Amino acid sequence: MDLFQFRTLCFYFILLLQTCIAITQNIGQIYPGFNTSQMVYVENNGLFRLSNNSVFAFGFKNSQDVTMFALVVIHINSSKVVWTANTGSMVTGSDNFVFGNDGNVYLESTNGVIWSTNTIGERATAMELQDSGNLALLGDNGRILWQSFSHPTDTLLLNQEFFEGMQLKSSPNRNNLSQYLEIKSGNLVLYAGYKTPQIYWSIANDSRISSNNVSGKVYSASLMSNSWNFYDQRGTLLLQFTFSNHFELNAMWAAVLGSAGSISFYNLQMGNSVTPEANRIPQSSCSIPEPCNPYYVCYLSNQCQCPSVLSLQLNCKPQIISTCNSSKGSGDLLYVGEKLDYFALGFVTPFLKSDINACKQACLQNCSCLVLFFEGSSGNCFLFDQIGSLQRASSAGYVSYVKVLSNGSNGDGGQSPARGKSRKVSHILIIVIIVTATILVIVGLIFLAFYYDRKNKILLEPSQEDLEDDTLLDSLSGMPVRFSYNKVYLSTYAFKMREEEKLKEILDPKLETDESDERVITAIKVALWCIQEDMHLRPPMTKVVQMLEGHCSVPQPPTSSKLDSRSSFAKSKTPEPPPGRAVPHPSSSLIHRPPHRRHRTHTPSPKLTHHHTRAHAPSHQSSCIIANPHTIADPIHHPPHPSSKLDSVHPSSFVDLLILHLGLSVFAYGSTRSPW
Repeated sequence: MDLFQFRTLCFYFILLLQTCIAITQNIGQIYPGFNTSQMVYVENNGLFRLSNNSVFAFGFKNSQDVTMFALVVIHINSSKVVWTANTGSMVTGSDNFVFGNDGNVYLESTNGVIWSTNTIGERATAMELQDSGNLALLGDNGRILWQSFSHPTDTLLLNQEFFEGMQLKSSPNRNNLSQYLEIKSGNLVLYAGYKTPQIYWSIANDSRISSNNVSGKVYSASLMSNSWNFYDQRGTLLLQFTFSNHFELNAMWAAVLGSAGSISFYNLQMGNSVTPEANRIPQSSCSIPEPCNPYYVCYLSNQCQCPSVLSLQLNCKPQIISTCNSSKGSGDLLYVGEKLDYFALGFVTPFLKSDINACKQACLQNCSCLVLFFEGSSGNCFLFDQIGSLQRASSAGYVSYVKVLSNGSNGDGGQSPARGKSRKVSHILIIVIIVTATILVIVGLIFLAFYYDRKNKILLEPSQEDLEDDTLLDSLSGMPVRFSYNKVYLSTYAFKMREEEKLKEILDPKLETDESDERVITAIKVALWCIQEDMHLRPPMTKVVQMLEGHCSVPQPPTSSKLDSRSSFAKSKTPEPPPGRAVPHPSSSLIHRPPHRRHRTHTPSPKLTHHHTRAHAPSHQSSCIIANPHTIADPIHHPPHPSSKLDSVHPSSFVDLLILHLGLSVFAYGSTRSPW
C-alpha cells in the first residue's frame, strides 16, 4: 500500500468516525455550553436532538416562509408539531440556540433573546428530550428545573397533566383571532381572545361529559388512553370525556386546539395518515367563535349567510365605531334582525332586564357597547364590545342591533324595527313598480301591433258602398267584365315571357314536370291564344280541344302592337298592390290553377278517351288554321299521327290531366270576351 492509498484510507476513516460521533450526539442529552443553529443541521432538516427511541425530535422547523424557523418538538412518525418555543417570533437560519453555562437555555437573534427557560442561576446540568414528548431541563440528581409539559402551546399529549393556571393557545385564524383553553374557578372553559374574552364552551355545559358521582372542582386534566379525564386537587377523578371508541395500549393520543377554536383528538401512531376523531369540543361547527366572518349567520354547521339588512346597506361589513372617542361623532343603532343567537349568550349575565327601548338606550349611553342582543320573552339585555359569527336560533331567539356612525341625530336613539321594515317595504315597492311598468310597456306594444294590423286589414277590405256598386254593375247586362289585379298581372306577365321566349318560367316551380315534355309548352301557347286582346283571333272550343289533344300543331301566339301597348300599359298604369297585399309570383300563373270569375263559371268539355284518339289516328299531323279578324273558318279535323308524343301517354296521366285542365280553364277565362 503506497502513501497515497494510506492517506485516502485515513481520510475516510476520520470522516466515518465524525459521522458516528454526530449520530451519538443526536441521541441523548445536551450539556451547558451547547450552541447551534439551523444551518449547522441543515442536512438533518434542522433537527439536532432525538428522544431515546427516536419517537420525537427537537430542533428547527421552517414556517410558511421557508427562510424563517421555529424551535419545536415534533413527532417523527406523523410529522406533527407538539410544542413550539417561539410562537409568533420566527428566527433565521443563522440565529442560535444556546445552553448557557449559567443554567439558562435560550433562543437568540440579532434583535435579542426570543425565548428562554428563565433558569439563570439554576444549577442545570443537562437537557433531554424524553420519549413522552417532554423536553426537560435537569438539575442535580435528575431534578426537573423546567419542562415543556408545563408550558404547552396548542397541544396536550398522552399523560401530560394540564393544571389550573396553564393555558393552551391556538394559532391565529384568518381574522387574527386566537382561542384559549384554561381551567377557571374549577371549570374547564374555551374562550375567544377578544378585547373582552368571550366563553364559548365549558365542561359544565357539555352533556357528553360523564360524571363519576363525586362532587368537586376541576383542578387538572390529562389524556388517558381513549378518554380525557378531569381530577380535583386531591387527584380524584370527577369527570370523563370519551373521545374515541378504539382502545389501544400503544396509542399516542394528542389533543390539539386548532385555529378555528375546536379541540380535536389524534392518534399520532397512525403516522402521516392520521385523521382527527369524530368527537370534538365543541361538537357543532357553529358553536365556535368565527365559523364565518363576523356578523354572518352560521347555520347547518357549515353554511354562512349575511343578514339581509347588512347585505343591502353595508355589504355585511358595518363600520362599527366606539363612541368613547368623541371625535368620531355620535352613534346610531342599526337593526340587524331577529330570531338570532350568539355563542357567548349562554355564558354571560345580562347587563339589565327591561324592554327593548331601555336596552337600546343603555347601549347608546355606554361608549364601549357596539352590539346588543335583546330577548323579548325574558327582557334580558346583553351588551358586547365585539362579536364573531351569529347563529340562527331554533326558537324565538334574540333581536340584535349594531352601533354605527350616525348620519344625523335620531330622537328615538336608533333605528327601530319599524324603520327596518319600512326600508324593506320600500325595496319591495320599487321592485313592484319596475315589474308593473315593464308589463304595461309589453301590453302597450302588443296593443299597437294589433291596432296597426287591424287598420291595414280595414284598408285592404272594400267598403260596403264599394261592394254594393260592384254588385249593381255586375247585374247589368252588356257591361264589360272586370278583372282583378292578379289576373291582369298574370296575363301581362305571360305575354311578356312569350316575347322573351321564356314560357317555361311561367310554370310553378313546385310542379314536377318532364323538361322534355312539349305538351306543357303546347298548353301555354293555347292559353295565350285564348286570352289575346283581339277576340276574333281566339279559337273556338273545338279548336282548343284539337290543339290540346295533338290533332294539329299550335302556331305561335301573335304579338301585335295592340298587345304590346297593353303590356306597356299594364306595366306603367297598373297600380301597385296595396300595402299588405302580396304580389303574385309567376308560379301562381295559369299553369298553377285556373283563374275564376267572380259570378260566372265554365264547365270544360269532356276529355277524349284514349280509345277514341287511337281510332282516328291519321298518317300525319296538320297545322291548325287560326281565323283572322275578317275570316272565321272552322278548322279542318286532322287526327294525330300514330307516332305523336301526345298519343303515347294516356290522357289519364298527371301531365295529360294538367294540360287539359290548364287549357280548358284558360279558355274559360278568355272566352268571357269571345263572341262564341
